[in-house]
Amino acid sequence: MKASVELRDKREALLRQRLKDTPMRPLALFQLTGWNHFVDEEVKPPARTGSSPGPDRRKDEQSIAYHRHLRMVPTDAMFHMQEMVVEAVHRNSGRRDGLMDHVIDGPAGTGKTCLLRAVGRTTQQEIEARTGGRRQNTIPVVHITTPTDPEQKVNWVWEIASYLGLHPEPKSLAEVLEMRRHQDLTLPVNYVLETAQTCLMLIDDINRASPQQLADVLPYFDYLRDKLGISLIFCGTGASHLLHQARSLAGDLTRVSEENKARLEQAGHPAAVSASPSPTALLPVTWLHPLPLHAEDQETFRQVLMGFETDLSLYRLEEHALSKHAVELHRRTGGYFKALAYVISTAAVIAIRSGSENITMKEIDAATTQLSV
Repeated sequence: MKASVELRDKREALLRQRLKDTPMRPLALFQLTGWNHFVDEEVKPPARTGSSPGPDRRKDEQSIAYHRHLRMVPTDAMFHMQEMVVEAVHRNSGRRDGLMDHVIDGPAGTGKTCLLRAVGRTTQQEIEARTGGRRQNTIPVVHITTPTDPEQKVNWVWEIASYLGLHPEPKSLAEVLEMRRHQDLTLPVNYVLETAQTCLMLIDDINRASPQQLADVLPYFDYLRDKLGISLIFCGTGASHLLHQARSLAGDLTRVSEENKARLEQAGHPAAVSASPSPTALLPVTWLHPLPLHAEDQETFRQVLMGFETDLSLYRLEEHALSKHAVELHRRTGGYFKALAYVISTAAVIAIRSGSENITMKEIDAATTQLSV
């Protein structure tokens, strides 16, 4: 019993560290080469030489670049989502039924995309660790965004094909216009996904599609899940409601549910008293809200600030430089993760370029002024 508890704690610590190590640097993550670079990237604070900054510190591009794109500071909600998906992919290995979609939902600016990519990164690292490293011709994770024109299924398949490198990028406007009549790449995409043993597909910005547009492509996603064993994560503001609407349109679940209830009532079946939940009502949803700071929760926001403090690499950074301004930072950012990360990283860059090497209200004022421009 003690050994199993120690093993569980060790694994939890590993997953938490992998989430924390995830960089927030924007890269070309919708192509396989860019994604693999993101999975492999290790973002470490630049080394400080001596006890005070040198004469070239204000132009130190390495330190400035690091503070522009800090690493993730995970919350409990982020960790639990990551753990759930990693375990689901592990359990689903070799299965072709019983898989469930996952959803990341919440207001814009709460860190949903950061979490989506962190989960995908950790999942691929877990798979590669189990299989002895990255293997040729395997693609554990596919990361796509909702097409600009999501009306036709072929455009969604084209996004996957682009990630897999199954067609060259257009080199002229004429080629871009010709792509409007491109062939359906479903068969080669399916072949690559199956032979490359893809386990997880990340679908970001799902809110750009209407319920009807999503309903038209859901049968294809069902095929990927049920026939190829690929777990799917949908991400976007309102994603859970959108998927529920799309499912209803795709399978007319409302009508089927009512018909089943009527049949049960005619048969005198007790289950007719309460309608069964629809498949989408059972979807695992991770909700990301603005980070709280109120009477009932004084810790979450401050813990995130302390996480950023640990990652900052400034020569004169005072103890609790951020957390002592928690109330003011929360007021200015609303607790939105995206805005908070921007203010902190901008304040850090200002501190380097000004020579202060510390974050005070002066740097925070300057950073929030840029935020409102």
